[in-house]
Amino acid sequence: MRRIVLHLDMNSYFASVEQQLNPSLRGRPVGVCSTMGSRGCIIASSREAKAIGIKTGCRISDARMLCPEVVLLQADPPKYRATTRKVFDVLKQYSDDVEPYSIDEAFVNLTGYAPSFERAAAIAVEMKTRVFCEVGDWLSNSVGIGSTRWLAKFASDICDKGKLLMLQGDNLHEYLKSRPLTEAWGIAEPTARKLNSVGIYTLDQLAVYSPHKLMRMFGVRGYALWANLNGIETTAKRVSDNILPLPKSIGHSHMLLKRCRDTVFHRAVLMRLVERTGRRLRATKLTARGVFASVGFENQESWGGNRQLGHDIQGSKEIFDEVWQIIGAELCKDTPTSFAVGVFQLAPETPQQLLWPTKTRPGLHSALDTINNRYGDETIIWGTLSGLDGAHAPDRIGFRKTLPIESEVK
Repeated sequence: MRRIVLHLDMNSYFASVEQQLNPSLRGRPVGVCSTMGSRGCIIASSREAKAIGIKTGCRISDARMLCPEVVLLQADPPKYRATTRKVFDVLKQYSDDVEPYSIDEAFVNLTGYAPSFERAAAIAVEMKTRVFCEVGDWLSNSVGIGSTRWLAKFASDICDKGKLLMLQGDNLHEYLKSRPLTEAWGIAEPTARKLNSVGIYTLDQLAVYSPHKLMRMFGVRGYALWANLNGIETTAKRVSDNILPLPKSIGHSHMLLKRCRDTVFHRAVLMRLVERTGRRLRATKLTARGVFASVGFENQESWGGNRQLGHDIQGSKEIFDEVWQIIGAELCKDTPTSFAVGVFQLAPETPQQLLWPTKTRPGLHSALDTINNRYGDETIIWGTLSGLDGAHAPDRIGFRKTLPIESEVK
C-alpha cells in the first residue's frame, strides 16, 4: 500500500482569526502582539501587514513607523485554541491518524484512506472547502502532499499561500532544483554552511550526495538529510504514541512590563510562569529532575542557574521552591526586567510516582488542573498569585513541536 501523507498549515493564523471574528479588520494590516507595551513585538502578521514589511518579530514601534494605520492587537490564546480545535475536527473526518504539529498545522496520514495521490488531492480540496465553510471564510491554508511527513511539510512550505502542492517521484527533482538549502525543513544556517564547505549549495545537490559522507559529517542526522530529499521516511509517527523523542525542556519566560524592586510582585510573576510550566508538564504526563531559572536586570546583566534533583517532581509548588532557591536572593541586586523558568531531564510519569512524599500530592494538582481547565485559567490560584493583574505574564501560545497539541489546545 502506497504511503500518502498530507500536511495542512494555516496561513497568517492568529491575525487571520482576528480578521475572521471581526470583519472590520479584513483587508487592513493587522499585527498580533505578545504584549502591547513599548517593548512588545509582533508574533503574527496579516497578509496585508506582511506585504508592507511588518513581519513576525517586528517591534511595535517599528511596525507603527512602517505603517501608522496598522491595527495592533493583544494576543488572545483561548480564541486561537478554540479555532484550532474546529480545524482539527474537520481533519479528523478524513483519517483516524491526525498528528497536530503545532497550534496552526497538522499531519494527516491518508494511507489506506486515499488509494492514489489524485484521490488525496481531491480530499485536500474537500478539506480546504470545509475549513472555509465550517470554520471561517477568511482563514487560508496551504496543503502539501507527499509520501513522507517531511515531503508533505516541505510541499506546504514552498507552495503558494492558500494553495495545494503534491510532491512525487516524477516532479520532486523539479522542486529541489536550484533551491537554497535553508528552504528545507530542518536545515538552518549552521548546517548549510557545513554543507557549503563540501560544495553543496542547493537541495538537488544534497539529494544526490553520498549518504555515507553525510553520515561522517553529521552522524545519523546526515542520513536523514539525504533520505528526506529522496522520499524515505525518517521521522517518527506521532507524539501520542510516545515514539517522538522527549522534549529537552518545558518552560516559560516573560519581559516585565512593571519595573520595580517589589519582591511580592516578582514572586507572583514567577509563580504564574511556574504554574504554566507545571500544568504543561502534567498535561503531557511527564516529570522532571531538573529546574532552571534566570533573571535579566535593567543594567543589562543577568543571573541564572539550574538545580538537578535526586527525585522526580511535577508539582508547581515544588518547581517554584527550586526556582526561588536559584534566583530569589539575586533579585535585590538590581531592577529585574525579565524572568525565565523551566524544567529539564524529563521522563514519562509512572504509577509509582503517585506515592511521592512531596509537599503537595499529585492528586491536589490534578484537581486544580481539572477545575482550571474546565472553568478557565486561574479559577483557583495559589495564594502567591493573589492580586496579580492578568497583564503580567499573560497566557501564551507555545511553539514546542515535540509536545502534543493538547497541552496547548485546552
